[in-house]
Amino acid sequence: MNPMMRYAPIALLLGSASLAQAQPGDVKQLGSTLTSWGAIAAGNADGTIPAYTGGLTTPPANYNKANPGWRPDPFPNDKPLVKIDASNMEKYKDKLSPGTMEMMKKYPSFYIEVFQTRRTAAFPKSFHENSIKNATRCKTINEGNGLDTSTGCGHGIAFPIPKNGIEAMWSHATRYRTPAYYIKNVTGLFVKPNGEMVKTYAGHAYRGWDFYDPAQPNPDRYYSYSYEYNAPTRLASNSTAVFDDLKTGDRTGYDYSPATRRVRLSPDSSGDTPVGPLGGAMTFDEDQLFAGKKDRFDWKLVGKQEMYIPYNNYRFQYPDANGECAGDKRFVPFHLNPKCVRWELHRVWHIRGTLTEGKRHIFKQRDMYVDEDSWGDGMSDNYDHNGKLFHVNQQIGAPLYDAPAPAATDNMVIDMISGVYGWSGSWDGFYLTEAWPRSKFAPDLLVNKKIVLK
Repeated sequence: MNPMMRYAPIALLLGSASLAQAQPGDVKQLGSTLTSWGAIAAGNADGTIPAYTGGLTTPPANYNKANPGWRPDPFPNDKPLVKIDASNMEKYKDKLSPGTMEMMKKYPSFYIEVFQTRRTAAFPKSFHENSIKNATRCKTINEGNGLDTSTGCGHGIAFPIPKNGIEAMWSHATRYRTPAYYIKNVTGLFVKPNGEMVKTYAGHAYRGWDFYDPAQPNPDRYYSYSYEYNAPTRLASNSTAVFDDLKTGDRTGYDYSPATRRVRLSPDSSGDTPVGPLGGAMTFDEDQLFAGKKDRFDWKLVGKQEMYIPYNNYRFQYPDANGECAGDKRFVPFHLNPKCVRWELHRVWHIRGTLTEGKRHIFKQRDMYVDEDSWGDGMSDNYDHNGKLFHVNQQIGAPLYDAPAPAATDNMVIDMISGVYGWSGSWDGFYLTEAWPRSKFAPDLLVNKKIVLK
């Protein structure tokens, strides 16, 4: 069977509430049978997904407030419940994505270890209040490419009860990750099929979730980032800044090079432009599953289902210095080290993007599986124009329990044709900070260092 069709149609779920019941305008379920952001509050029938009880808001005893960006694993004693590989995947195929199964078939070394499901996503009070309000005050504009925030839309999930694919994509775009954080020693690398790992850049980064900027009652942006590079030598002191506009969905980017002492517009920081430092295994719009303008695809909300996805990956993001997942040990040929990646069973929104007639992109179809609790964790299977699986995008993250907030995720994209995979993430932690004012994104200020880490 063509894997692109494997989940169509999908039964609309599950337990005491479902997508079919939660129609637009029926916001009474939010905060009761549905969480404020539209997840099913109840557990599933067999108890393998628990009820939502508020998420993880207490750091473990070994959390060091003097190093707040480094978050020890709160579940160090959890053991895998099952190991799934090519030999037994048929038994679990109803809970595996086509991309995960294809990886098991193609790479004998790949398997997943499934742990107890922990619904750890947690949010501040203002997020709950605004998500419920957004259900009736947010609307798309500009053919779905923008959001109208003039009536108060903002500071919560845009469409907690999405009625179509574009609304679901905007809920993904407006996921909560705190207003902003710094990434200490952000690193980009790619791994060749022979196992050679090539580290291509290092530096510090800022990510801003401007939809939640407290200084903007009516947000005009929803996402921004800035990188300041310190390695290798040819990139040292280079910097970049990018932000996404809410009204139009357009992305604006600038690059500064000390070699030329000039700031230039960076129109290629979007769409299907390959991210060169990641070995070409990732496109710019694969950042965080999907980033940037949504106009190249027709988006369909297929439904909701249970699926094994990477989740609560403290062991990967914050490894013990002398453990089996420390540093480079996390990276092996063809995929991440399976011993270092925790998988859990969660409900996911299945959103399918089909290339719009007349538009250009290297992908003909994208199938995104987005966690119902965080609207950000999950995976994406991206297909070429022959219907062949091309890229598998896995988000590897762990919740910010000190915020509280859902996972800050690393990007990991596998090119199923070349065998190369790219990874971009933190080497030394995620540090909460305040959202940058607009002045920090002024192009002429790219020459100045703005990311300050103690």
